[in-house]
Amino acid sequence: MTQRAFVALLTVAVFFAGYGARMMTERGRVVPPPPASLTSEYAIGSNGSSGPRKSDVDRAKLVAEIEKLRPQIEAYRSQVDEIYSEFDREFVEILSEKQRAKFTDNQRRWADHVARRQADRKPLSDEDILRARERPMSEVYWMVTVTPRLERLTREYDLDSSQQGTTRALLTLRRNKFIALLDSTAHPGIRLSRLAPLIERVAAPDTKQQ
Repeated sequence: MTQRAFVALLTVAVFFAGYGARMMTERGRVVPPPPASLTSEYAIGSNGSSGPRKSDVDRAKLVAEIEKLRPQIEAYRSQVDEIYSEFDREFVEILSEKQRAKFTDNQRRWADHVARRQADRKPLSDEDILRARERPMSEVYWMVTVTPRLERLTREYDLDSSQQGTTRALLTLRRNKFIALLDSTAHPGIRLSRLAPLIERVAAPDTKQQ
């Protein structure tokens, strides 16, 4: 990945990170459409208007694309999970007993959240699909930036100066692994990585938009 390409990718990731944060705090407001250059096939409705509409998402085409790229997507997701797991294993080793208990509790609550999400079988709306396509790009921001994540972990676990130094080194190593992975993975495999596990909900029609 060239420096110019990486800077462009990181710029997009930062945009989506901010977009995602605003979505969490302004759920009741109208959601603006994503940049046309990234989701051009979904950005314009059949009547020329922007924003997610039923006619914008060709679910059959999207499912076919996911199935075609599934080996690539699963390989990418598996490597991402392993990179996160490696960091977690090394991070927990530097924690005190009290900090480790909190870490374990946080991991349990996250696992419960993932389980509830996987148990959901409701069809995805067009808007849900667009968000799931954008989500991997916002995740790139957290993958490749060190200081924001370090600050969050420091607040969460009250890390001392020694722990912060070790954590920064671990995050830097994790970032390098992510960059290597991103550099070796075709963009469609990354873009569809959030939708692939939801393929049954993608294929199902959204009755609310009938």
